[in-house]
Amino acid sequence: MSKQTLTAISNVAKSVGAVGKTGTNTAQNYKFRGVDAVINAVAPALREHGLVLYPEVLTANYDTAPNKSGGLNQIARLTVKYTAQAIDGEPIVSIVAAEAFDSGDKATAKAMSVAYRTYLIQLLCLPTDEPDPDESSYEVGVRPRAPRVSNNDEWMAKALAATSIDELKTVYLAAQKAGADEVTLGEIKKLKP
Repeated sequence: MSKQTLTAISNVAKSVGAVGKTGTNTAQNYKFRGVDAVINAVAPALREHGLVLYPEVLTANYDTAPNKSGGLNQIARLTVKYTAQAIDGEPIVSIVAAEAFDSGDKATAKAMSVAYRTYLIQLLCLPTDEPDPDESSYEVGVRPRAPRVSNNDEWMAKALAATSIDELKTVYLAAQKAGADEVTLGEIKKLKP
């Protein structure tokens, strides 16, 4: 590893200090550190200490997913290689994965922003000056089970009485539509008249 580059990274981290979570996600009610806040805090220190950072996208995968309003979100999943290099030092390489959604044409740009923010936070070990999440504890409850349909025995009796594959298929589809549980449906599938 390059002593010059490690020194520059260390000096940038000292200059930046903490970057608080000043952004608020109103939809899910949580605080976050936006990419602008991180870049605004880090960029002057990068220039001051002669540290250059540059990205290279290694992989890019795209997909779509429906959103609440019935449209499609574009999904971008990227793996980005970042190189940190002091002006007189050897490069230090890091790889970051990032994902972003957008209903328009900005999924890739958002994923790049997520990757860059993540890289800067990890490279410089940026604290938030907020309470540690481990100060609070959460009790995990028992996930409620779906209520069992009371007529499972009735569906099994009908399935056992079936004398042909077609009758068995009819019973299976009717049981499925009526909400028979997966165990019952699995048992019906196993029957072969």
